[in-house]
Amino acid sequence: MTSLTHTAQAAAPVAVPDSPLQIELRFYLDLPAAEAFDLVATRLPEWFTLIHAVHWDHSRSTAGRDTPGACSERVCALGGKALREVIAEYRPGRSYAYRVDTARSELKMPMRDHLGTFELAPAGNQTLVTWRQHFRPRWYVPAAVLRWQLGERMMRPAVQRLIDRYGGRWG
Repeated sequence: MTSLTHTAQAAAPVAVPDSPLQIELRFYLDLPAAEAFDLVATRLPEWFTLIHAVHWDHSRSTAGRDTPGACSERVCALGGKALREVIAEYRPGRSYAYRVDTARSELKMPMRDHLGTFELAPAGNQTLVTWRQHFRPRWYVPAAVLRWQLGERMMRPAVQRLIDRYGGRWG
């Protein structure tokens, strides 16, 4: 996996991840794309119940020191442990991508070469959201077990909470 550098070049769209697609969830929200983007990018504790708080550091953001953008860092508090992420792409209302910084995270995950993406597209009076997780499991965890744990036990309930709270449906 190539490392993310803190330069304007990092703002280029993330086209091809270094690891295979492991999970994809598609769903519609009864919200305009801008509001749906704000929910899935910045308001995670409202719908992803495992995340208790999110702290941002935009000091390296390609959009400016006080603005979310590529190279911003996000720290998610899960069960008293910090999961650190680096934003690889940030296009408000349209998409963002993030990589788990496994070396600096307190929450150890049995994966490597992670890339998560959210893509949003207007769909009538709804927004189609596609959430993908690319990663390589560590050798000691079978891929199927990790996909089940992350997809079925963590991601799917979080998306269902979004749909229940804001309206929408599975895609």
